[in-house]
Amino acid sequence: MTDAAVSSGEHALPEVKHERDVYAVGGGRKTFFSFVFLLLLPFFASLPAMIYMRVKSGLLFDAIGLGIMATAFTILMFLIVVELLFSLLARVELGETSVKMTLPSGRGPTPMLFYKSYDIPYDQIQTVETRREIYGGSLVPVLLKGARIITKDEKSIPIGYVSEANVDPCFPYPEIAKKIADRARLPLIDRGNVRRSFRRKFFGIKGSRVNEVDAVDEAQITELNKSHHNVVMGLVGALVVLIAIGIVDDFASETPIGQTASTAFPVVSKIAPTAKTKPTTPATKQ
Repeated sequence: MTDAAVSSGEHALPEVKHERDVYAVGGGRKTFFSFVFLLLLPFFASLPAMIYMRVKSGLLFDAIGLGIMATAFTILMFLIVVELLFSLLARVELGETSVKMTLPSGRGPTPMLFYKSYDIPYDQIQTVETRREIYGGSLVPVLLKGARIITKDEKSIPIGYVSEANVDPCFPYPEIAKKIADRARLPLIDRGNVRRSFRRKFFGIKGSRVNEVDAVDEAQITELNKSHHNVVMGLVGALVVLIAIGIVDDFASETPIGQTASTAFPVVSKIAPTAKTKPTTPATKQ
């Protein structure tokens, strides 16, 4: 009886204690995006007043140009807000018994503005999966490496997506998925490469041009990357040519560089009198 107990104890798997791992954005990145946001916010808030004053003064061309700049500035501020929220809120903590995550959630036009927190015990995890999703066509393809957790109650919890062309060192999602699978004592399942529709992913619109069931092999991915590289180089070359044309045109023109088509404030020249003279009256004969 004792020998049997000793034999069973020898074959029992020892409990492995894992250290606590935390994935979060560093203080330097938080400070940088906070500083940039606070620096640009006053100018961004004053753009509507600037456009209104130009329209009120009849400077329509200046107002249109400022409106185009305001549109581009709005897109830039949106991206800064997204990065700032991600820097302040995103966090993954791998504990001894569970994984705690606060990550972007939901689908829609702005999935990065909404966050959700999870506390998932390792013994409630059924599978941990990764797969590569391909968006777009041959001209501008986007390759994302995604990871998710499937719990025992059939809930799918996304861990996150990372671009293979620009990996975030603070949140290497494939590495995080591997660690979660190890702590749950499960194999990491690779679902391969699949095509996904951008409209269906972010807007919920079904597209007939993309079959999300078809898998993509490595040869097709290599061809997509090559095509994407050619398109990017072409766009960069066209941008350089346009900038060069604009610089040459500014130097060749007689108009000073930076002067707009319409003058915001008309210049009125005033000549100040140098000396006050008394009016002279004709002399009268007495």
